[in-house]
Amino acid sequence: MNSSSRLSNILELNLSVFIMGNVTLFAKLLPFPASTIITGRASFSVLILALFLLIRGKRFVFSSFSDFAKVFGIGILFGLHWVTYFHSIQVSTVAVGMLSLFTYPVFTSILEPLFFGYKIDKFSLFLALFSFCGLAIIVPEFNWADNHFQGVVWGLVSAVLYSLRNILTKQMHTHYPSSQLLLVQLVATSLLLLPFATGLWEMVSEPKYLLYQVLLAGVFTAFAHTMWIRSFASLPVTTAGIFSTMSPLYGSFAAWLVLGEVPPERIWLAGGIILFCAIMEMIRQSSSTS
Repeated sequence: MNSSSRLSNILELNLSVFIMGNVTLFAKLLPFPASTIITGRASFSVLILALFLLIRGKRFVFSSFSDFAKVFGIGILFGLHWVTYFHSIQVSTVAVGMLSLFTYPVFTSILEPLFFGYKIDKFSLFLALFSFCGLAIIVPEFNWADNHFQGVVWGLVSAVLYSLRNILTKQMHTHYPSSQLLLVQLVATSLLLLPFATGLWEMVSEPKYLLYQVLLAGVFTAFAHTMWIRSFASLPVTTAGIFSTMSPLYGSFAAWLVLGEVPPERIWLAGGIILFCAIMEMIRQSSSTS
């Protein structure tokens, strides 16, 4: 992978992070269970991606059924990640849900070397742990009776699932294009959640909610996640995770402007820590491309 391609992946990664940082608005804008929202999101994304592949004449083949089964299994992890993430936001706030999810770079720093057989990058681990310190500042009181704490717990579950999904997807990305991997994962998500999609017809039959779903599927899922997976071609998952720690800032400010959810005062300090870590990783990656 040459320097220009690596730099292109960094730019794609940052754009996808910005877009996905605002996806959390839909967890509040759509008054339906998380499983229903995610079923609609995945199903519409399947249609959009399939049409994209058809128009571009892309071949859709796997070298073996084993490879297909692996990608399908990753899609199940992806679906569970989405549901737990949206549920975390619904029971608490956008800021709490996002900030608890974004502990996943910590898990990735530990898990990725185990999958790829190399030593842990101490600097990346330091930045991930420092990011976690920033997130911990915003975590509310640890009491299960508190909805915010429930949001944190569901967000942590989502973080582990997301970390595993990204690592396993990177393994498969060496053999298959990002759009193909994402399509199979979305099909798996749709099939997994369809039996639990209470009120799905009501959601898609209402013009306003249908528009939300199309935007959620087209821009915030098919487009953003294809770029996200493409970035794995030259960037470690740990690096992608550290870059994505800027997402809580995007999401929290969007929730403030659109939903009126005023971030707690401590978010400024926590956000500063997270942003510092992201900038440090950008500098490190930019240096490696020169």
